[in-house]
Formats: sequence, structure tokens, C-alpha cells
Amino acid sequence: MYQEQRLQKILEMLDKQGQLSSKEAMKLLAVSRDTVRRDFALLTERKQVSRTHGGILPLQKSQTILSFEERLNNLMKEKNDIAQKAYQLIAEGQLYFFDVSTSVLKLAQLIDKDITVYSHSLDNALVLAQHESVDFHLLGGRFHRKNRFYYALNEVDLLKDIHFDVAIIGAAGLKDGQVSFEDEADTYLKKLVLANAKVKVLLAEEDKFKKQSNYVLANIDDFDYFITDKKPGKKIGAVLSDKVDIIF
Repeated sequence: MYQEQRLQKILEMLDKQGQLSSKEAMKLLAVSRDTVRRDFALLTERKQVSRTHGGILPLQKSQTILSFEERLNNLMKEKNDIAQKAYQLIAEGQLYFFDVSTSVLKLAQLIDKDITVYSHSLDNALVLAQHESVDFHLLGGRFHRKNRFYYALNEVDLLKDIHFDVAIIGAAGLKDGQVSFEDEADTYLKKLVLANAKVKVLLAEEDKFKKQSNYVLANIDDFDYFITDKKPGKKIGAVLSDKVDIIF
């Protein structure tokens, strides 16, 4: 079993039990104490768990919005599945906005079609600039290191005159059905994008319903499609309506 697979199993067991000891992890994964110690240390370094004597505890997810690089290593299978579903909505010759999002980055890695893409994401730029079929436009400005995006008011103003065929947006938090983000500037940029987008697509794992950030972009129901990793439960379904097409 690869390390990322072990880490995912550890997080799943921690979510079920509320705590996890080294001995339980050793038994669950059939690995040595040293291996568990290294896995626990890595999860602690990524700020996904809290270490205790002999084990780990979960962090308060509703209060913890990880950096882009930390999120990229979390729930990788789920993000890949979401990206594969979102790829079905990509059509030749259309104009897209790709958000700063780990799930959207996974989608960008799949693109092999003749499309035009605007984005303020450094990582999307590094990926899509490699594809000759993609007409890529990077919105510039000051670089925000934690979440790896660019922002400048004059660059953002360009978005007021662009009518995107499809805007593909991620989410830092989805608590109470509100799509929220950590950065005010990032949120403002996305509001301009959504104002003129013909089709609005939201990509986010079910886990995001436990998280909330500072600035609200919209409600989930303001999107045409919500692509997630599993069927929403009754509690989550209560904040959704028939206005949004849910794909899982």
C-alpha cells in the first residue's frame, strides 16, 4: 500500500472513531510502529490531525482551511473522480474560466481539447501552458502565496466584459450551503466571473460541508451543476434544491 493510501485510511478511521491510537493504526494497516509514526508525523505536518501521547485526534474541520498545497495532498482519489466527471462538460471551441482549486487543477491536467481558458491560478498556468490546443490567458497581479493565485484590480476589471461559456469554480467551504473562500480579493474576482457566465459549475468534495471560510461567493443553488464525490446525505440535501444538477 502506498503512503497516500495509508494516510487516507488513517483519516477515514479517525473520522469514524474521533481518535486513533498507534496500535490501532498498526493493526488496521498491518505496518510497523515506525511506519505509523512517520504517517502520523506527516499528517500533523500537513495540519490534518493533532498529535497526542500514543495517537492522533482530528482538528476542528469547520475552522481549518488548509493551504493549496496541503489540500492538493488531501482526498486525492475524490478529487480525481470529480475531475473525471467535470471533464464530460468540456466541449471544443468554448470559453472557460478555471478557478484556483485543487479539484479544478486535476481537471486542467486532463484537458486535451481546443478551448480557451482564463484563470488567475499559477498551477493552472503551469499545466495548461503545456497544451498547444489550449488558448490560455493568465490574469496577473500580486501573487498570493498561500493559495497560489494572482490578483490586480485592473486585471480583474477585464472580466466585466467577458461572457464565459462555462465557469468552473472550487470551494474552500460549503457549510450551510454557502460557497465560501478565505481571500476577499479571490472571492470578488469570482463574483465578476459568475455574473457573466452562461453555465456555472461547482466542484467540491462532500467533506467541504464541514468547513466554512470568511467570504461568501454564492449559494450552491446559484450554480447549474454541483459535482461532488458522493451522494449528499439527508442533512446536506436539505440545503440543496432542484435548481442545481448534482453529479456524484
